Amino acid sequence: MGTLLINRIKSQALMSFLLLCGVLSIAGCSSTQSEVGAVKPPQRQDLFGGQSVPTASPDAPPRTEQEALDRAAAEERAGHLDKALYSYIQALDFNESNADTLYHIANVQSVRGNAPIAYRAYQEALVLNPEHMLAHAELGVIEMEQRQYHQARLHLEKAVGLDQHRLEALQNSTQLKSHFPLDQDSPLRVYNALAILDDLENQHEAARDYFRLVLDFQPQSAMIATNLGYSYYLTGEFITAEHYLKRAISEDPGFKRARTNLGLIYIRQGWYAKALSTLEQTMSPADALNDLGYFLMLEGQYAQAIELFQKAIDSSPSYFERAQKNLKNALAEQRQEIEQAKN
Repeated sequence: MGTLLINRIKSQALMSFLLLCGVLSIAGCSSTQSEVGAVKPPQRQDLFGGQSVPTASPDAPPRTEQEALDRAAAEERAGHLDKALYSYIQALDFNESNADTLYHIANVQSVRGNAPIAYRAYQEALVLNPEHMLAHAELGVIEMEQRQYHQARLHLEKAVGLDQHRLEALQNSTQLKSHFPLDQDSPLRVYNALAILDDLENQHEAARDYFRLVLDFQPQSAMIATNLGYSYYLTGEFITAEHYLKRAISEDPGFKRARTNLGLIYIRQGWYAKALSTLEQTMSPADALNDLGYFLMLEGQYAQAIELFQKAIDSSPSYFERAQKNLKNALAEQRQEIEQAKN
């Protein structure tokens, strides 16, 4: 009886142990499965920029930085910007010192319209890598748009300098050149932005050098040809300006700014009928009359401007508020001019 009792106790204990292990195993499996299915939120949640941060994903979390970056790039190519952003930020958990990752995060946030976060991420990229050409490029363009011209110049010139150093190394040339020809990796927007900034600061020759660099690489660009033509317009070199603007129109007949600037050239030379005809190719006859009148008003030709505004009002099928305001301003300027002449 003693042996039987001992065996029965052992059997009950073993059964209890197996039941307990079974419960623990089930709970353990459940817990493990939950951990696999849950994605731990990335540490840099500030880079989401106020957007909702996903806390779970049907995919297993990336095991390496490169896996996270590959996922992010694939999602970005597919246009899934939220998923791309999430994967890029996940990549920072593996390597928080990767300037390229921060640059990509900034790009995604810029496309999503979250400019403050994009700006900060570009700046963080430069802290990690002060020679990051594309981060300098994007910051310069942003600051140009914000009219922070001094800061923009610093970043734009740095980006151009880095690109030119790269091009010099590629060509393995010791020949002294002002600039090396651009290639597919050159930040064309930066050269264009720096040229516009030079024109704004009356450094027109420097501006034209940058415009020509871009135009040599991208000869079909109506925008760059227009910008170069406008640069010559600013210094009264109308024949050269007209050449580039007509080139722009030839490349893209629908590029309105080229025709508008060409109309400006004709106005400055007193060819008003030609100017009106050019403007009418991009806008209604009433708008063309109003714009021509506005440019003449800026040049102090109030009598002609008043006549054109009146024609614009008369030819418009509806109430033409802009022309009415321009007419009122032109009449006021004309009266002031007459009073000053009397005194």
